[in-house]
Order: sequence, then structure tokens, then C-alpha cells
Amino acid sequence: MINDLPDDPTQLDTETLTFLFRDGGLAPSNPGVEVAEVTAEPLAQGSAFLGSLARLNITWANPDTALPNRFVAKVPTRDPGGRTVGKMLNVWVRESEFYARLAPLVATPVPTCRANFISGDQAVLLLDDLHPASVGDQLIGASADQAHAAVEALAQLHAPFWGRPRTPAVAWVPGLDTPGTSEALGSAMAASLPRFTERFGDLLPELGLEWLRAFVPLLSQWRADLLSKPLTIAHADYRLENMLFGPDGDITVIDWQTAMFTGGATDLSFFLATNLEVDLRRSLEPELISKYIDTLIGHGVDASATAHVREDYEHAHLWWMGMLANNLSNIETPDERSKSLFEAMLTRLYTAATDVDCGRFCK
Repeated sequence: MINDLPDDPTQLDTETLTFLFRDGGLAPSNPGVEVAEVTAEPLAQGSAFLGSLARLNITWANPDTALPNRFVAKVPTRDPGGRTVGKMLNVWVRESEFYARLAPLVATPVPTCRANFISGDQAVLLLDDLHPASVGDQLIGASADQAHAAVEALAQLHAPFWGRPRTPAVAWVPGLDTPGTSEALGSAMAASLPRFTERFGDLLPELGLEWLRAFVPLLSQWRADLLSKPLTIAHADYRLENMLFGPDGDITVIDWQTAMFTGGATDLSFFLATNLEVDLRRSLEPELISKYIDTLIGHGVDASATAHVREDYEHAHLWWMGMLANNLSNIETPDERSKSLFEAMLTRLYTAATDVDCGRFCK
């Protein structure tokens, strides 16, 4: 049945859902449950770059079924460019493995996974819906309170793994320490530059584009510097639309398709540089970086192991310039919101890079 899944999660029917919940796949099974009715609505239109999402309202045949009634279903994106990026980064396997093996080990709150199946290009996750929590809006940008909550949660994610050797439980997690990574990514970034410049070059300062072109051949040097310092497990797509905020400000982090071993400052760079409006980022940046470091230390990381964070944070802006050049050059913009979001991410990032003179890392 897993090989016959619809590519639109709103089309999951009662028979398929009953099978998914009963078996569980890589999630705990629920023998005997039966879905009597389901209604579905699409979620995150224009913002879920590598996945298609739907909210499911379930009526159980047995009203005493010990499962909730609201879930989020997630399947791979239907966008051809998004599928190309997803296959290159192996994102659906990574997210499946995260919920099966890593979720119990992280301190950051994540949704409970009720079904977890993957077979070739087919994959599906059924996650508890966290209503009334709502997804952040990256286009609008984070509020100060959201930014503080996100940075604290990020440090809580990173701290338990900071500088520690890979245990068998996390040996499967891919990372920038994998041999050949910089060569493969460098080639992909270089190949993407003409299309990226054609699509987005008019938005961006020529100086920033010069830095991007200069950084790509230096990727292996950046990686070597990164590997000389403590690594951790990072989210690697840490943005507002992968976060749910409850009425009391509590945060849950979703979308673990890109979890990887890398420097923690790469996550911090992506969040602050692309998720905050420029003026707010400029005003909050010093205190948010300090909050991140202080939270790491408060969760057991030795202060001496964080001395490099501020400079690595700035250097990582160039990494994200390269990664977004590669990813966004392949993903189409299906609607005006997606187009506006891509443009906002890029202009914020290039402004952040200019603010700290990232060109100094390219000399």
C-alpha cells in the first residue's frame, strides 16, 4: 500500500489511513484502530518547499480510540524542482530517520509521530496536530518574543551533542564531516550560479554576488575550518515556518528533513539572517547571539567551546548564500507568496552579510 500513496495528502482515504495508523511503519503501531471518516485541508500553501502538507480531521470507528482526532499528514513535494533538491539532499529518508531514531534524544519539543513510512520516492508521516499553536510567518518576520524563543530552543537542540563523538544512536546522521561533501556541494553550487543570478541577481547587491562567486571555490577551506571546531546536530532549515508557537509562547519545531552534523552557528546564521526584518535583526543580533551562547553554557557546554561562535555565525552567512543559490535556483515559485518569501530571505541574508563585511572571509 505504501507504493500506492497519493502525492496529495488531502487524498488520503479511510482505508489507507487505517493501514498507516495500525501498522505505524517506523512509528509505534496501533493495532485494531479504524478510521471511519476523514476530512482534509491543505496546509502551508507556498511555504513547504520540500513537502506537501494537509491537516486531517479523523473520526474513529471506536470513539474510545486512544489517539487524537487531528493530525498533519506530510508527503514529498509535487514540485519537480523541489523533488530534485529533495533527492540530492536525501531529505525524506533523513526526516523518517529523525522521527524513528533521533526525536527521543533531542530536548527541543517536536510533534509525536503516529505513522512513518518510506519506500523509494514514496514517504508519509502522520504527526499530531498541535492546534491551537500556529506556524510562524517568515515573510512577515519574527517578533522579538518569537526570536528569543527560537534561539533558546535552538541552543537546547545543539547543547547535548556539542563537540561529542557520534554514538551508534546518531551514527546515521549525515553531516559536513562526511568525506567528499565539500566537493559535491561545491560543484552543485557552482553549477547553480548562472541560473540563480538570472533569476535573482537584480534583487541583490553586486558586491554580495561577488562574495558568493568568491566563496564557492573556497568551500573546502570553510569546511576544514568548521571541522576543526565542535560539531553538533543541527536542524539546517531553522526558519519560522518550521516552528509552531502556542498561545503562551511555547515553541515546537517541525520539518526535520535536513537534520545534520555541522557547526551550530550555521543554524543561528540562517535563523537570524533570513527570518528577522533587517532593522529588528540589527537591534537584537548582539543579545540573541549572547542568549544562544549563554543557553549552551547553561545546558552543559563548556564556555571555552563557544569562543568561536560569533565569528562562525558571520562566516556562515556565506555558506547560506551558496546553499540558497543552489536550492532556490532549482525550486519554482508556484505563487506570489513563495516569490515574495524567496526575495525576502535573499535580501535579508545579503544585508546581514554586508553588515559584517563577509567579504573579509574571501581574501
